Amino acid sequence: MGDLKSMRELDCVADRIRLNRQNDKRPVVILEGPSDRRILERAFRDQAVSYFVTGTRNVALEAAAQLADWKQEYFTCIVDRDFDDVVKGEMSKNASIHPYENADLEAMLLVSKTGIDLISELGSSGKIEKHGGEAVVVSKLLEIVAPVTRLRRASFENDWRLAFDEVDLAAKIEKKDMKFKLQSYCLSLHRESPKSPGPATLENYAVGAIQPRQEPSCPRGSSPYFRGRDFLAVLRGCLTW
Repeated sequence: MGDLKSMRELDCVADRIRLNRQNDKRPVVILEGPSDRRILERAFRDQAVSYFVTGTRNVALEAAAQLADWKQEYFTCIVDRDFDDVVKGEMSKNASIHPYENADLEAMLLVSKTGIDLISELGSSGKIEKHGGEAVVVSKLLEIVAPVTRLRRASFENDWRLAFDEVDLAAKIEKKDMKFKLQSYCLSLHRESPKSPGPATLENYAVGAIQPRQEPSCPRGSSPYFRGRDFLAVLRGCLTW
């Protein structure tokens, strides 16, 4: 799963967890990043657990695999499901892996009432009212995010390695009418991605004219399925000043 660098990181994390266990008998929760830890600590502040942040999903999964190989049973590994099949494969081998509902932690929170609260907090009240109220705005934001979700899955299935992080999604939103400049987005994504199949093909996948072999989804039924930070970028592009 990992290269030499990630294996060195794995040794550090798995060994650190096992050494810590000698003095700290609390259950261990392995996480990807510091934001996961902050949110879970606030949500479960009364729970006596020890959190270990690994930095990446791969390192978290590899550490969990190593601990399982060592027959350790005191840990849980909580990671993003994302748009590939990596977590699904690891779950079939390791019962201690528990992905968030939906694609990631942010998406899991956003499909709950938290999403409405966040829009009310971060969005311009005037713009929310102008576009028809909170429910209409949420529906529109999810509509804009859907093409990006399709592209993320297509990128995995076709090994395009699209450079999503290099394109400012918020900048591709027409604030006045909450329109997604999809053609411009696909062109920018193509330019930033050496293995891109071309902007026309990207656009066909984005609008659903070409379907992925398998739609990204959450086995627990959390829907619609999307990356939380994509939603937040669209929110920023549509409703903030």
